[in-house]
Amino acid sequence: MAAVALPEIAYRLIGRFSVTRFDRALHPVLYRLAGGRGVLGRVLGGEVILVTTTGRRSGRPRTVALFGWREPGGWAVIASRGGSRTIPSWYRNLAADPDVVVQAGGAKFAARARELAGSDYEAAFERAAAVYPGYRLYRRESPVPIPIVLLGSRDGLGGGAA
Repeated sequence: MAAVALPEIAYRLIGRFSVTRFDRALHPVLYRLAGGRGVLGRVLGGEVILVTTTGRRSGRPRTVALFGWREPGGWAVIASRGGSRTIPSWYRNLAADPDVVVQAGGAKFAARARELAGSDYEAAFERAAAVYPGYRLYRRESPVPIPIVLLGSRDGLGGGAA
């Protein structure tokens, strides 16, 4: 996939809008209705997936739409929160309970989250930034390290990974 080249201000606006309550509430509903097809499944050259975590305090399911990309062994996602100074709630939820459900298009699978580190992290980051250059801006401007998480299938089938 080729990167969509936008000015930095556009990536800042995208990052800020994607963390609003409106987007967090509406996007998963529309994604499910459309089966992850069209603009709800592919945005700015990247794929969108739904990740359902268990709330670390409430114990209730929490679903968020995230940019995801295929990595060996599953799907990877970045906890950038648009370059914010805070780590997203979904990341804190999966840090407390790494068992999640992933929906990629019409396919759903149970997954276990594992944070990437070292050379695995850097390689995954470069692949993600090649598709969505905004991640470079977010990493540069965020005062906290931005985690990358691999969501690998719990059933050993790879969850549709490449």
